[in-house]
Amino acid sequence: EYRNGTSNAMTEATEYAFPDDQRAETVGHMLPLRRWDYSLGWTKWFLEDARREQIDADIAAAIQAVRDRWRIQILTRLLKRGDDSGATLGLGSAGYSPGFATTAGSTNVDFTPPSYGGTTFSSTHEHYVAIAGGAFTAAVFTDALDELKEHGHTPPFDFLIGPSDKSTVTAFTGFVGVRSGLITYGSTADLAAETNRMPATGVTLLGVMADDFRVWEVRGIPQYWGVGYKSYGPRSQRNPLAVRVPKGAAAPRIVMEANSAVGSPTSPLQNMMVKARFGVGVRDRTAATPRYVNNSSWVDGTPT
Repeated sequence: EYRNGTSNAMTEATEYAFPDDQRAETVGHMLPLRRWDYSLGWTKWFLEDARREQIDADIAAAIQAVRDRWRIQILTRLLKRGDDSGATLGLGSAGYSPGFATTAGSTNVDFTPPSYGGTTFSSTHEHYVAIAGGAFTAAVFTDALDELKEHGHTPPFDFLIGPSDKSTVTAFTGFVGVRSGLITYGSTADLAAETNRMPATGVTLLGVMADDFRVWEVRGIPQYWGVGYKSYGPRSQRNPLAVRVPKGAAAPRIVMEANSAVGSPTSPLQNMMVKARFGVGVRDRTAATPRYVNNSSWVDGTPT
């Protein structure tokens, strides 16, 4: 549940009159919760003859599958405008998990961003911006910057792009690359400040664009898609995304157990499965603004 746009305002006090009572309006949506699993295919015969290298390879493949699923779910929600709904997506038949601020015709959960700094918004306010042209431009970053600032979010911001758009973005005038430990720089070279955040696997800091965007290359983001956002740190309710886990859990858990549906195993490792339960949804609907630069009409990105 979160604040919806209203016209509340403070008025000048008078000696005998009381001010009008005012309350904020709220709107809410659900976060999905989905089950994920991965079967290792370890039969009794396989375990009897398996070499250590085979076991290690299977475990490494399972860990990679978990990481891929985690990455894909986060990126999918970032680049998807439509609502998630229905039991297959971890929600009830009447439950909705919408994207960021978008025109009322694109969501079942209408949202009017609260006014800020003298700017008011409507339920048609759009954060999913499609641009014809077939390539990122410097204007994409300055426009996304304004989109975040007009809602009261303050720099620094982050912008995610895929590997296919790296060469285009890093060639912009005004792009400042990050320092490399393999290069000795001259005294007049402009370099992006190092970040203290530890990036995830497959995420590389490229530099800074439009002064306030840290630009990251993220494997799995398709060409022509990107997203600018504001992070407020772990567990903040102002973050653009939230991860839902089962009741009582403090964080996503990866569990390894035998598949009970197959029957009673003769080996403790027979029919082993890797399981997880989590869902990814939007938290602050103004804290991110996705971009698609290959058409004037929005199309959801499909991360890999």
